[in-house]
Amino acid sequence: MLRNVCFFSSNFGKCVFQTTFSVRGMAGHSKWANIKHTKALKDGARATLFAKLSRQIRMAIQEGNSADPAINSLLRTEIDRALKQNMPSGTIQNTLNKFKTSKVQLKKCRFDIRYKRNVYLICVLYTDNFSGVKMDATAMIKKSGGEFMDVGHLFEDFGLVQAKFDTSKLDGSSLEDKATNDAIEFGAEEIEVVDNQQGVVNFLCSPVVLKSLANSLSKNGYNIDSSEHIYSPMNPVQLSAEDQKAYDVFLEKLRNIPGLEDIYDNVE
Repeated sequence: MLRNVCFFSSNFGKCVFQTTFSVRGMAGHSKWANIKHTKALKDGARATLFAKLSRQIRMAIQEGNSADPAINSLLRTEIDRALKQNMPSGTIQNTLNKFKTSKVQLKKCRFDIRYKRNVYLICVLYTDNFSGVKMDATAMIKKSGGEFMDVGHLFEDFGLVQAKFDTSKLDGSSLEDKATNDAIEFGAEEIEVVDNQQGVVNFLCSPVVLKSLANSLSKNGYNIDSSEHIYSPMNPVQLSAEDQKAYDVFLEKLRNIPGLEDIYDNVE
């Protein structure tokens, strides 16, 4: 199926051209394919998923300065996402009660790894003790054949907002036209219309404007499904069946690191 992606270029803040391409016709452009690969890495085990959702709720309380979803739109979005992932409402409420008066602040951190010879990873964590977590993980990483190394230059990073708009409110315009106009106004660089009937759109942007883009879309009728800082590999590699098996074991060990949020790598 072909999907439409819109690109924007600006000069002194004004849109100077707007062109629509088919993904299939974009020779050499693999950003969307890399995003799909990257997001597929995310683990879905129930306990791990709920721990991650709890961290996101905690971060939303922290960033929105309130544990009340009625006045904290970030928190409301995270609660909706948790419910969609079948997190029990009682668990969500316990999370709210636990962290609404917490004085300990989580920080977004990352460490980069080279695994064996040609696999590179970026691990993103939310933690209040990054140095301790990294120290505890060092022995396991080295024993598995990895080492800490700055690999950021081997990835392209950008923000991704996945949003949904009620198509009954389009007033005769197409979803693509509306998303394109909103993307230009709110600072997105690229869009992908995923599902016209359901109103699902992906917005790509600079990581610098990720939060403001998500907030602007939310205030203008979109339901935000996710808002993420993505790292996409520039040169993916393929592993042999034997190497892939060993690498999968290493990934499982990494996912047990406290506070681990996401893993991005260059493996196809």
